[in-house]
Amino acid sequence: MSFPKYEPSPLATLPSTLDPAEYNVSPEARKAQAERLAIRSRLKREYLLQYNDPKRQGLIEDPALIRWTYARSANIYPNFRPTPKTSLLGALFGMGPLFFWFYVFKSDRPFCAPPTPCLCQLPVCSLYL
Repeated sequence: MSFPKYEPSPLATLPSTLDPAEYNVSPEARKAQAERLAIRSRLKREYLLQYNDPKRQGLIEDPALIRWTYARSANIYPNFRPTPKTSLLGALFGMGPLFFWFYVFKSDRPFCAPPTPCLCQLPVCSLYL
């Protein structure tokens, strides 16, 4: 049984499994892939040896994880760039709650007449009794 030759549709992209560039890799690219695989394998073996060490004491320090954590948490402000979007979000989250609670506290009070010297006048607010 023979299959017809694949012809790409003009409206769809070529699947990556049928892309000839995926399999026709140059020797330099294959060497670079092999080096990266060797580095990953060496680091994994080193980590597993530390992890499964029965006499291990303390934490296993991973320099890549430390760098990643530093970049995510401690290094935010040197990389921050103020834009209109971040300025509006800062104003919204900074001043928005203040205006919201001001409105809630000021509009939540019941309307009362000001206190008068004579108690016989009506209506009298229940807050003053």
